[in-house]
Amino acid sequence: MCTHQSQIDMEPITTRKVLVIYTGGTIAMIENDKGNLVPVKEKFLTNWLFHHLVLYEKRPNETEEEARKRLKVKEGWMLLHQKAVNDYNKDFRVLYHIHSVIPPIDSSSMTPKEWFGIADKIREAKHDYDGFVILHGTDTMAYTSSALSFILWDLRKPVILTGSQRPLFHPRSNAEDNFIGAVLMASCYSTNKYLQQVMIYDDTKLYQGNRVCKYDCDSYSVYDCPNAEPLARLDTLIKVRECNPCKPQDLRVKASPSGKCPDVRLLKVFPGINAEYITSILDRAEGLILETFGAGNAPDQPHLIDALIKADATGVVILNCTQVYKGTVLPIYDVSAKLWKAVVSGYDITPEAALAKMVWTLRTFSDQKTRKEVG
Repeated sequence: MCTHQSQIDMEPITTRKVLVIYTGGTIAMIENDKGNLVPVKEKFLTNWLFHHLVLYEKRPNETEEEARKRLKVKEGWMLLHQKAVNDYNKDFRVLYHIHSVIPPIDSSSMTPKEWFGIADKIREAKHDYDGFVILHGTDTMAYTSSALSFILWDLRKPVILTGSQRPLFHPRSNAEDNFIGAVLMASCYSTNKYLQQVMIYDDTKLYQGNRVCKYDCDSYSVYDCPNAEPLARLDTLIKVRECNPCKPQDLRVKASPSGKCPDVRLLKVFPGINAEYITSILDRAEGLILETFGAGNAPDQPHLIDALIKADATGVVILNCTQVYKGTVLPIYDVSAKLWKAVVSGYDITPEAALAKMVWTLRTFSDQKTRKEVG
């Protein structure tokens, strides 16, 4: 049963270190000559963040130059706003490094190859940092966070993705709160076992990374968890919910992702779906995310059921998830009884997490039996 706590036991005086991986996205974009948003270089981003730090941490009796000298940290480290850290412990100091992928990209261009590349960087640095923050565009963040939750399922450190609806450099941006909140939680709360997982931070809320959907592209509140509550809320008090992270169950082998990215397809069932469309989607697929009606229902049409059963027999892994925003896939209707001969229930998984998990599962495990068990 989940309960809430507003305070965490205080730890000894210490410095926490965070690696910030900048992949691109709106959070660090400026307008080009054509008026279109493009990602900035790492140096531009770090200079702005340091200027923002000076703005908030400058003492009343010192000049801006004196504040810059006092706050400057050696060897490329950046200092998180101490006033924010004080909400956790006034004896804490948080340092972070920024590492940029080359080149930073719009998240619409993110692919599974980048998912595994980001995961490799985190695994290589896991002994040097207490937590990790990934600056990422909001459009595909739920896919990346879902993928990383499976790839890094055994990391036991916080990995927090965040972005913004307007760039850091815009006067009405939500980027400052998202960035500061993400780094604060990845550092000060790094030993909190409930937060040692992949998460998304947005609009004062911290979500489990593989339970999130982007549901609004106009609001500053971008994400929602259809079937779960936020893990933490950063209001005037920081409240963490005591829920153990979900991890892949019954893994009898050590998952070591390698090799090519598998060919995973999406098939969204709709009224009047015909045989040619189904066949074209299944042709040469290795995995299929089947988005069905309601609680996992599909039309009782022989061409659909036969195609899925044939695909299953040839080794295609088929995961059934609902196309409804909120709810659970359950085998309770007779109309879809035959469907369950070929598919695995996704229960209450989101479509984004379903696709990411399928890519990870097919890349990690070689036999269909294990793939279905993990799925």
